[in-house]
Amino acid sequence: MGNIIMKNDPGGAPVGAGAQSGVLVFIGSRQCFSDVLLRTIAGELENSQAIRFDELSEFQNYIDWNQSPIGLVVVEAQQCHHDQKICKSIMDTMASKHPSIRLAIAYWEADLDRLLSPKFSARMLDSARQIVQGYVPMNVGIDIWLSVIRLLICGGDYFPPEVVVRREALYRKWDEAKTENADPERVDNPTGPAVNGARNNPLTKRETQVIEHVVGGMQNKEIARKLKLSEHTVKLHIHHIISKMSAKNRTEAAMRYMNLKGAAR
Repeated sequence: MGNIIMKNDPGGAPVGAGAQSGVLVFIGSRQCFSDVLLRTIAGELENSQAIRFDELSEFQNYIDWNQSPIGLVVVEAQQCHHDQKICKSIMDTMASKHPSIRLAIAYWEADLDRLLSPKFSARMLDSARQIVQGYVPMNVGIDIWLSVIRLLICGGDYFPPEVVVRREALYRKWDEAKTENADPERVDNPTGPAVNGARNNPLTKRETQVIEHVVGGMQNKEIARKLKLSEHTVKLHIHHIISKMSAKNRTEAAMRYMNLKGAAR
């Protein structure tokens, strides 16, 4: 059983028991992160402590004085959209002073067009590309949702296909604009899937490490040992790789990845 502390009672007695191994921070409305959801997290994730903040500014103050290890921060997409300046500031602070803290964005389907669009500051998008380890869908069952949270806590990345398509296409357009010395703040709204190219590799850094070992002939257990991950996490990564590469199995995914590398040379 984990712990749960609401942001308006930072010194209160937590619900639950067990030694704290890390704090899970959720930033957003009660509609997105309800008390029931936080209690479910604290109950399902052993030795965890769940804290919610209504706004990014509250978390910005918290991170300055907090001494407890933070394992994961999940931000509601609307928070990023409404206050881009604070969001970018927090991302930059986490990247420079707290690199071990993992960051994810929770979204509803309707959020994606706003979240992954040129309406966002290009500088904030650049920060997000460097530090965001995953996007957490809010329109899935609780079992799947908790699995995504567990994956992120264990060091994995999670980028659903609908996010990958928008995200990589947007960054491709932005990179092209920067290459041509254009203003990245004025990139047109992109559509369509990511292209095959080195800088547009659809895989995350961790997925790239996994597929490299698959190409090298390693089995899941060996990859898990090499990357210090659980075998279950490796399986999830391979599942995402197969989906992103539009492959039928790991062998075909490995071949497509090699073709991707070859085309980039």
